[in-house]
Amino acid sequence: MQTISWTTGTGAKIEITVTTAFGLDLQGRRKSAGRKMVVIAATINGKAHNCPMGLQKANHPVAVGKIGDIGLTRENFDRVSAAIAGAELEIAAHNAACDAHEDRLDAVSAASSKIENAMKCGE
Repeated sequence: MQTISWTTGTGAKIEITVTTAFGLDLQGRRKSAGRKMVVIAATINGKAHNCPMGLQKANHPVAVGKIGDIGLTRENFDRVSAAIAGAELEIAAHNAACDAHEDRLDAVSAASSKIENAMKCGE
């Protein structure tokens, strides 16, 4: 987990936290295993702030990016980008192992289906 914080020109304290977590199930509950994802949370003066779209570029003379409606200077955009890249690197090996496991399960399932079909046909 990495937290990037700064104080705006108007005195607001901004904190962006980048961490990793397991994905969500179909009911929106956090899973306890499987693929991981990068999670970005933001607070303004300690109050949680919604940032559903993650980090985005912005077309603004001062704010080159944004998280939700929090504008980011070039320096803060680069700091958040680096934290996200680090988190993605951290989960890459884990997710690759999950994908390989799923591929092996799919292969076993396909072979099992082939055997079942052959038995139904009397082969």
